[in-house]
Amino acid sequence: MINMNLHQVATLTGSTLIGKATQFRGISTDSREDCKGKLFVALSGPNFRGEDYCPQALKKGAVAVLVSHAQDNVASQLVCENTLECLSTIAKYWAKQCKTKIVAITGSNGKTTVKNMVHSILSVKHQCLATEGNFNNEIGVPLTLCKLSPTVEFAVIEMGAAKLGDIEWLVSLVDIHTAVLTNTSAAHIGRFGSLENIVTEKGKIISTLKSNGFAVLPKDNDNFEKWCQSTSGKVISFGLNENSDIKIRHAESGFDLLTSNFNIIDIQLPVQGQHNEINAAAATAVALSFGISLDEIKQGLENFIPAKGRLELVGEIKGNKVINDCYNANLQSVKAAIDVLSQYDGNTTLVFGDMAELGDESKEMHRQVGSYAKQHHVTQLLTVGNDSKFASDEFSEQPLHFASKAELEKFLMSHWQSVGTVLVKGSRSMRLETVIDNLKSMEDVA
Repeated sequence: MINMNLHQVATLTGSTLIGKATQFRGISTDSREDCKGKLFVALSGPNFRGEDYCPQALKKGAVAVLVSHAQDNVASQLVCENTLECLSTIAKYWAKQCKTKIVAITGSNGKTTVKNMVHSILSVKHQCLATEGNFNNEIGVPLTLCKLSPTVEFAVIEMGAAKLGDIEWLVSLVDIHTAVLTNTSAAHIGRFGSLENIVTEKGKIISTLKSNGFAVLPKDNDNFEKWCQSTSGKVISFGLNENSDIKIRHAESGFDLLTSNFNIIDIQLPVQGQHNEINAAAATAVALSFGISLDEIKQGLENFIPAKGRLELVGEIKGNKVINDCYNANLQSVKAAIDVLSQYDGNTTLVFGDMAELGDESKEMHRQVGSYAKQHHVTQLLTVGNDSKFASDEFSEQPLHFASKAELEKFLMSHWQSVGTVLVKGSRSMRLETVIDNLKSMEDVA
């Protein structure tokens, strides 16, 4: 964890020191958490002023504050023009001091799962830090870097993009040893304007690699060659393609990962889906870029803990399996979820809520979900939201679309004997996990 004094920060950032050059250990931007011994960075947004929370942070134990306006009755403070820029400068400096080897991961889908897999592998024999939760933006990445210490050998940093320029800015904060681009799809296309813009933005993660760095890239992606030409790093490819450096071969039980050196690793993943096998191939590529042994890779992959709400088999409710895939949704991830659902015997039911931030493409992409579910013989599609209605219309001439989650739940409960295996999927904004919670109330999960 970061350990500096205010004089060092003032010199580094050009901010003005008022009061004592206090030593601090750790940084906080949330006055609700334990701030003991930390520097509180007062970030502001459209609807709040960070300085308003300084008194609460000090009560919670903060020893100093970083603000854009000097505060009364604060013994130790730093004043600067832009607190977010100062936080980023501090994080960049601290990461260099720690000399931790950095793995940076982005992509339209799979980045959190790959991050967790890589962290699990590297943690088998090494001290490794990874991004927590959704701390993958311009605030979360600097805060994660500030948690480094010289004893941490590896850091696995997830990098998300809400707009053009985000990835380029995030990679400027660190010297990346290995960069991973999981894939690209039309996820959040409403923010970026076009798929081409998404491809370009995600590709920025490999743009700063040096010749001794590694770019882990999806061989199956149409943009693979374009990305290869845009990086100075050594490329390690992964995927289903026979020419991938790390490729997948299905076995009777689980699957095998084959490396370019003809090594074979047989894997039993604790999570379902071919897309997760591909994620495992990406994580393996990262591990090999650091010379990690095959035994450590196998142990790390088989023991990794999947994130909650990502194809999570929550158990059985009155005889029917229920799968929670509510963390988020875009066309590619919904199709992957349908692939998993279609592997179950008997009746299958997809509970589907809106995919958000698709802009003008939304109607067509929701229709594609309905068509894909029909092609893969999903027994029943239940939809809730606005644009998900187009999926229902495409799926059946007698669509089952509901105006509210309460109405959908009522229908589900009254037809529970015939629904079979139920998979619940929707964007974060839909909060469809509440549907699962209410279904559980019918009976304790077995």
